[in-house]
Amino acid sequence: MLQDLESKASSGESFSHEEAERVLACADLVSVGTLGELARRARHGDVVTYGHVFEVAGDAVPSELGDAREVRITSRPVSVAAGCALVRAVVAASGDIPVTGFSATDLLDLVGGDHLALAEAARELCAAGLTGVAYFPVDRFEEPAELVRALRHGGLEVSRASVDRASTLAARLVCIERVAALQREVGALLAFAPLPRFDEIETPSTGYDDVRTIAVARLVCGEVPSLQVDWVLYGPKLAQVAIAYGANDIDNVPATDPLGLGPRRSPRIDIVRQISAAFATPSARNSRFERVS
Repeated sequence: MLQDLESKASSGESFSHEEAERVLACADLVSVGTLGELARRARHGDVVTYGHVFEVAGDAVPSELGDAREVRITSRPVSVAAGCALVRAVVAASGDIPVTGFSATDLLDLVGGDHLALAEAARELCAAGLTGVAYFPVDRFEEPAELVRALRHGGLEVSRASVDRASTLAARLVCIERVAALQREVGALLAFAPLPRFDEIETPSTGYDDVRTIAVARLVCGEVPSLQVDWVLYGPKLAQVAIAYGANDIDNVPATDPLGLGPRRSPRIDIVRQISAAFATPSARNSRFERVS
């Protein structure tokens, strides 16, 4: 049903709005997956990267970082000063492992929506040791480019775009196209996680919607290097299936073994097994998306 689009997917050229809508409306998931995988292979060959992340929730300072290549603060600070204090404590415990943190939405709320004040807050957080924001939810901003510029002006990287809530395919396409436009305008993004971090209670997503979203994000966002799925939020099995639909990066693989399943079932072994079983070559990467193995 989508064979006429295969050559365009193979070239890595970004799909138009009309073409994206065709893919989203297609009931043949094999055809959808073919397009996503062609686009992935055009950019990355058979390599799928993954990142071990140690998440810091609340104000608990990490003591054992395991395989972490990134320490990510996921809590919302009550103030910029409190955020800086937490960053300093986490950085002190993390050694030379980069520390990212917070949602751009929360930081903007803390400064009353003022972009100049946001740049100053970013400067303070950067001075405390933060390297970049953890989440940049494009569904929360109508003009994301100005916000990226403010954060970068303060010294913080904005390398990953994300989505907070988008239950319908139409809403997801809006987010996907917003990321494509953002990348063309500012060129800061290294990765995009198109699946929402929070599922709507009344209109939860389906697996069919999720894999279509992955494929269309890869096809539309041709200028964004990596398309990722969160291992913790969506689980190993969907993360593995997503590779066949265009994802080339598995994010937020636990740096430690939280379930105590033993070395054969630890995240370190499981991520390699899952990627290999998807007929791809696993490669660990750091928070800057540089391959380290």
